[in-house]
Amino acid sequence: MTPDFRELLSMHPTILSFLFLFGCSLCLTLVMVPLFSRIAASLGIVDIPNGRKVHTKPIPRIGGVAIFISFYVTLILAAMLFADTGDFPLVNLRRILLVLGSVVAFAVGLADDMHRLTPWQKLVMQLVSAGLAYLGGIRIESIGFYALFQVDLGWLSPLVTLFWVVLVINAFNLIDGLDGLAGGVGLIAAAILAYVCFLHNYERGIEYMVVIAGCLFGFLRYNYHPASIFMGDGGSYFLGYVLGTTSILAAMPNPTTMTILVPMLAVALPVIDVSMAIIRRFIRGQAIFKADNRHFHHMLLSTGLSHRRAVLVLYGITLFISICSLALLKFRDERALFLLFLLGCTFLYGLIRLGYFRGYDAKAVLPWIMEVGDGLGLSRSRRTFFNLQLKIGTADSLDGLFHHLQAAVNYLDISVCALYLTPRYSEDGLAGRESGACAEDQRQQTPLYASVTHRQVQPVWVWHNPQHTMEQLHRRLFRVEMDLYNEKGRNFGALVMLKNQAEAPISLYTLNRIEHLRRSILKALEKINQTTRQVD
Repeated sequence: MTPDFRELLSMHPTILSFLFLFGCSLCLTLVMVPLFSRIAASLGIVDIPNGRKVHTKPIPRIGGVAIFISFYVTLILAAMLFADTGDFPLVNLRRILLVLGSVVAFAVGLADDMHRLTPWQKLVMQLVSAGLAYLGGIRIESIGFYALFQVDLGWLSPLVTLFWVVLVINAFNLIDGLDGLAGGVGLIAAAILAYVCFLHNYERGIEYMVVIAGCLFGFLRYNYHPASIFMGDGGSYFLGYVLGTTSILAAMPNPTTMTILVPMLAVALPVIDVSMAIIRRFIRGQAIFKADNRHFHHMLLSTGLSHRRAVLVLYGITLFISICSLALLKFRDERALFLLFLLGCTFLYGLIRLGYFRGYDAKAVLPWIMEVGDGLGLSRSRRTFFNLQLKIGTADSLDGLFHHLQAAVNYLDISVCALYLTPRYSEDGLAGRESGACAEDQRQQTPLYASVTHRQVQPVWVWHNPQHTMEQLHRRLFRVEMDLYNEKGRNFGALVMLKNQAEAPISLYTLNRIEHLRRSILKALEKINQTTRQVD
């Protein structure tokens, strides 16, 4: 039977021990934060205001040291006083690795606070901390949603685990942009994760969350607006590591019925924020690690909300998502998916009202998405043309090349296409040969080629689209002429194409297709030339 609140209230000794741990971590943090605030001020480890920051004076930024020390000192006290609820952290190899992972995450953040590391240096060390957590038993081995589906990740488990831990670490770092925001969101997430651990009778997880909640509650005394100290990268990295790993631990005891998504929703707000930041910067061609002022808290401030109200709104959103995640614990069928769908729609509506997508013109974004899909070869048009490219590239004679080239230019809706070859590559008697579709119009086409290419020689192959008349070619004519040079600088000739834009407008992909066509023709000509030399 799943424990309920009445059973929780009956557990007096355990509750008292957890209350002691909460009070101990709270008191330690309250005492140490002012101490490290003075140390940071004396050493000059302060956050200087700039265009992205909302504070107006330098503020100490190593409050995370107090959180880190309070967390582990309290756990050591728990091991000494309550054998049932805590053990000394370093009692086995796995626990040593977990502690080392948190130390690495905290240390790299603290080093960045003091000396400013490069983004790649921070990312590498974050991966190291996540790797230590994985070796310590923090693993996402399957993803499921109750009885609806269950997927075993197999060899993808390490990658997914590392990705999640690093994502949460950076999420709490990026959301730490307003006084009290990261600490308050982390406090709510810790409370939710503690309850999920309680449902699974996982006392160690409850202990971790109770201790970190006490640390954050004490830290908010100095960090809530107007803040006198920031937790810094060291504190946000450590907080993200603890909550990220615990969100996995909360789902591990009962993976067949508890989806990994439920505890992870407790840290959904910062994770969504950092995910959208990555997508936004990728779409705009900006550096992924370059900071901007388009995070949720920036958008709320731009609407005219005060500092405190913006923080309270984000607290409310975190609490709302957390309540929805707890509701998922009661639903074990399609109702859970429906609730997630409603949650997603509500969140999307809020982003739209907030103006998050303002400036993203659908007429610009949709073609970009189509181009990305085309570049990846996902569109049917690209795959069809790729098949034509393959046939051209594997042609072993000029006749075969002309045949497949005609199909390709017809697919591109080209009006006229002509292929010129230098004399040494057209001595096989094929010079001047043209397809039957244009033989009857040769007299009309020759002056047109001359006016476009300024060439006196006839092309070895020419094709005219029978659906386009010659009179139409003089209207809105799109002309392309490309010399057929290979990588060694050898010139095989030229490719000339005319397209009537009135009859066949240029698509987003025409120029890309033409360049792919040129490369395929070169490949075929090089192969035919090599074969001819071997025969001779």
